[in-house]
Amino acid sequence: MATHPVRVLTAARQGFVVARADFAAFYTWKTWLGGWLVRVLCQVTFYSMIGAMVGDADYTVHMVLGAALMICVAESLMAVASSTWDLNLGTFPLLAASPVVPGGYFAGRSAMWPLSGTVTTSVAILVMSLFFDLGWSAADVPLVLLLVLLTSLSMYCVALVVGALAVLVPGARNVMSAVVTMAVTAFCGAVVPVGFWPDPVGWAARTVPVTHGLDAIRALQAGADLASVARSAGLAALAGALWLALATAAFRALFAHARRGSAALT
Repeated sequence: MATHPVRVLTAARQGFVVARADFAAFYTWKTWLGGWLVRVLCQVTFYSMIGAMVGDADYTVHMVLGAALMICVAESLMAVASSTWDLNLGTFPLLAASPVVPGGYFAGRSAMWPLSGTVTTSVAILVMSLFFDLGWSAADVPLVLLLVLLTSLSMYCVALVVGALAVLVPGARNVMSAVVTMAVTAFCGAVVPVGFWPDPVGWAARTVPVTHGLDAIRALQAGADLASVARSAGLAALAGALWLALATAAFRALFAHARRGSAALT
């Protein structure tokens, strides 16, 4: 049975209240700017130096954009861990007993990560543009920001699927997010083109939204026509929507199982 959109949005808003509280407990504006942002800028600089050492200007740009986009991927995948926090807090049974929409709640529950990832990746790209000739025009900058936001949100949908699996094995949550991050970095075009890998790996990589997000932002940087950029962005959005549908089904199944278990005890 389809869930009314208003109920979904209400659940997402309720989840986001928790997300904001969690993020405020993690960071102040000083620790976010002076700690996390500086750390990720150093990471992008490190990987960019690899491209510079190769001595190929095109590959340097490839590495700069790949390393920067991987920041929002890594941050979005922090949702794998935060999806299990309700278990640790003992609030998961209460959620399961409530009429909350599972997919909506968990979509809002960890939304601080893709939003933070959008900001950090955008700052990284703009800062790296001061040191490497990425050739952005003033008109390109809003498009860059939109593509980063799209990539962050679509990868968040992937993280929600992994997060639903992590609810079943919460002790493995950090391992799961680390393995997915490494696989995405290796196979989805951040370091080497997707075509470098055997065809089956390339086909699998095309199911991951960041592969298309990287294609879109690199096409924009290379001066491709907007139709090419929009096509890649559309594929990223489509992949993200499919992962979101899978995540919604996964959380619905988890709650249905928990509710059946609760009913059996009454």
